[in-house]
Amino acid sequence: MLKKLAVLLCVPLLFMAVYHYAFAESIFSEECQARILARNALKENYGLKQHLQAYFEETLVSRENGYTFVYYAGLDDLDYVLGRYTVEVKDGTAKATWSWDGRNVPYAGYGLASNAWGKDQLEEIWLINRQTSNMQNYGLIGRALAAQAGFEAGYISPVPEADGASGDDEPYPEQLEYDPAKAAVSEAEGRKLALTALQEAYGLTDERIAKVRIDEESVWYDMNAAGEPTMDLTCLLWDEDSWQEGNGNYYVTVNLATGKVEALSYLDGVIGNG
Repeated sequence: MLKKLAVLLCVPLLFMAVYHYAFAESIFSEECQARILARNALKENYGLKQHLQAYFEETLVSRENGYTFVYYAGLDDLDYVLGRYTVEVKDGTAKATWSWDGRNVPYAGYGLASNAWGKDQLEEIWLINRQTSNMQNYGLIGRALAAQAGFEAGYISPVPEADGASGDDEPYPEQLEYDPAKAAVSEAEGRKLALTALQEAYGLTDERIAKVRIDEESVWYDMNAAGEPTMDLTCLLWDEDSWQEGNGNYYVTVNLATGKVEALSYLDGVIGNG
């Protein structure tokens, strides 16, 4: 399990939280670890639980000096009001900041009338999403607030290009045929790794893990860019009576050559209605 140490640092006009996690004999790749650290930093520092992070596009950029930056930009019409979160990751430590930090823009308790939409506003639009099948109502509000501030929603300054992104003129990597002979762990072991990853990354209890079902029709075998066999799994967790935190679809990519989880993401099925 992840061990967490939180140290709050206060500097003028900036609120930054430093979080450290110990990945003992980690089952996660370095990139996946960085994403988990970043997501937990948003949750601990700004109250953005996993289901609220679905309103952002996550982009990871690695630097040669050992630093990794994970950016969270608000989706479409919400990019101005949601702003951008930047998480700096190095040596198991994550430092999170928000583009609205230090600015004299009240948002707690101001609802969707505020220019800055933090945890409270995200919870509000999430509840709207549970009741309706589109994002247009609050999207129009976000666009209007951006226009009042002199911005065009959807065109706020972009984040740096993600690792592995290809330019328009660059050829796609050769598609390799899946080769199970290169696997060091079995498919059954890969499935166990996926469930263990859900517990470590999302804190699911043994009781909840027992309710997870792997969608067999969506299991996909592939080769990554390094020529290593991978297995993509969709893990479903739904309680029939009512929605509760942690319900939704978990998407896991297991590298069968290294025995590491390469990618991990979550959708709660609510914002997916938008």
